[in-house]
Amino acid sequence: MLKLVRVRFAPSPTGYLHVGGARTAIYNFLFAKHNNGKFLLRIEDTDRERSSEEFVIDIVEGLKWLGIVPDEEIVYQSKRLEIYKEFAYKLIEKNKAYFDYYNADEWEEIRKKFIPENLPPNQKKHLERELILEPPNGYKSIKNRKEGAIRLFVEDGINIIFNDKIRGKIEILSDYINDIVILRSDGTPTYNFAVVIDDYFMGITDIIRGDDHISNTPKQILIYKAFDWEIPNFAHLPMILGPDKKKLSKRHGALSVIEYKKMGILSSALFNFLALLGWSPKDNREIISIEEMIRIFRIEDVNTSPAVFDINKLLWMNSEYIKMKEDKEILQLLKEINNNYEDEKLLKCIKLLKTRVKTLVEFFEYGDYFLKEIYKIDEKAFKELINENSINYLKILYERYKNVLDWEKGILEKILRDLADELNIKPAHIIHPLRVVLTGKTVGPSLFELIEELGRDVVLKRIEKVIIP
Repeated sequence: MLKLVRVRFAPSPTGYLHVGGARTAIYNFLFAKHNNGKFLLRIEDTDRERSSEEFVIDIVEGLKWLGIVPDEEIVYQSKRLEIYKEFAYKLIEKNKAYFDYYNADEWEEIRKKFIPENLPPNQKKHLERELILEPPNGYKSIKNRKEGAIRLFVEDGINIIFNDKIRGKIEILSDYINDIVILRSDGTPTYNFAVVIDDYFMGITDIIRGDDHISNTPKQILIYKAFDWEIPNFAHLPMILGPDKKKLSKRHGALSVIEYKKMGILSSALFNFLALLGWSPKDNREIISIEEMIRIFRIEDVNTSPAVFDINKLLWMNSEYIKMKEDKEILQLLKEINNNYEDEKLLKCIKLLKTRVKTLVEFFEYGDYFLKEIYKIDEKAFKELINENSINYLKILYERYKNVLDWEKGILEKILRDLADELNIKPAHIIHPLRVVLTGKTVGPSLFELIEELGRDVVLKRIEKVIIP
């Protein structure tokens, strides 16, 4: 009988949820759901100084916004400190671990005095162990101390092998691994020890995480072996780089998940974009629903080479998702960002700009002339386009528009083009000044659709401001 797949996303709340962590969560989520398994969340908050409740809230809210909700209660490492201590002592009882009573300063002295430089790794390991178990003269009293760190014995000659689901077979000889500190002298567990205890008791079957953890995996396998516990499967994800192939940072446009929400990125677009940073379907589609991703996702299809984060690709993808949404859906999302405008005005704005914007926030930026009486004006364009000639054209157009009863784009366009013919000028000589007067901008949606949607009163009022001194 196959075991139920159980995976976990295990962030440290020492910062906000960024794209690297979000992608790891997405791959764990897709893998779990594809295999009818469970997705769990563990908060690794044993670093008391750097961990913050603010970051915990940000992580949970960021995942929720992406549509990722854990299937069981969140596990907090800070509430499990006694469990780690208990299991560290079990290894002492089984003679698989030992106490190290040196403090940091003493250990630095010992290294300088007794451990030669350039010693082969396995010889260095044995010498360090000997100096801990049998302290030299001047340090023997440390054994009287009540508190000490606990180290796991790492014997030589063990070939540690694991088959990474993405990278294939990885092996390392235990000779190159020092005895592993599993519990610090203050009673807190080290990272490698805590995750093994937690993953075991949470029933985790598959560990999917960044490739910066590859070096931790052999140590964790040794801890599993010390307890005679079944070892889970491992899959290590490639790094995410900026377009310049350097480590991803804010200068590449990489923000926290909640910051993307604030700038008007849709959750479905960000999920889709991050899922494709290292994985793609066989047919190379780029716009894929979460449901479809769940159906086709295989962790073995993730690339081994680093993925490249391209903010322009994200903006393009977001624009595609905006186009696919119903106007009323977009309306609700816009009201969550800014609820100061009438629905009717926002819907008109959506109708005209939906195919032109890349983010939700751009509806407010590019559509300010719909939403506000005082809107941003391109001063340079205004000076170039509004002159004696264009004002005269607009005066005649104003008189003709003033008498229009059926305010419809086709009629409005015909009036403007007929006027251009009469004046023996190109329609652009009227269209460009009119656009900058009505919107403050030189580009935008179809001018005649825009005139129709702005409405007769607004259009005439804005022309009046220019033609009447």
